[in-house]
Amino acid sequence: MKDELPDPLADYIERSRVALAISTAEGDVPLVLVNESFCTLTGYDSADVEGRNCRLLQGDETDREGQRALHDFVHDDRQDDGRFPIVNYRKDGSTFRNLVFMSRLRARGGTTRFILASQFDMSAADRRRSLRENDAELSRNLADIHLMGQQFGLAMEGSAKAISDSVAMLAKLHLNE
Repeated sequence: MKDELPDPLADYIERSRVALAISTAEGDVPLVLVNESFCTLTGYDSADVEGRNCRLLQGDETDREGQRALHDFVHDDRQDDGRFPIVNYRKDGSTFRNLVFMSRLRARGGTTRFILASQFDMSAADRRRSLRENDAELSRNLADIHLMGQQFGLAMEGSAKAISDSVAMLAKLHLNE
């Protein structure tokens, strides 16, 4: 089925820096082409995944709602495009939050020939969002502690700043892992 892809499309997929995969729309919708970015994201080689359904990326932490949404899109030919957040697994067993964009590629007569999927690892964005939330919570806690310290005549300015700076440094180190 890979040989049925138009050469310009196959070349584009292979050159793209975005993780891309394309599957047929028949049977168990097996993958027919994945690019190097997909392999880097998932840890799988193209030989590991081509000919298989992308369900191989799912596991115990993959929520049923996400699975159902992907399944419904694949089997509902009326939908042209969809966006699906889902927990996926790399070959090494580690998880990542994958934001999958899917589009149908139709033949001139309207029949779906292929499904193109682009994947984006949202794990780092989740960590940054979590860090912002933790930072806001820390700021609230430090303000409360500072207020209590003032009520009891304790000078906490220096120690509160030291705690805040230490937490910020740990957060930055964690983001650079």
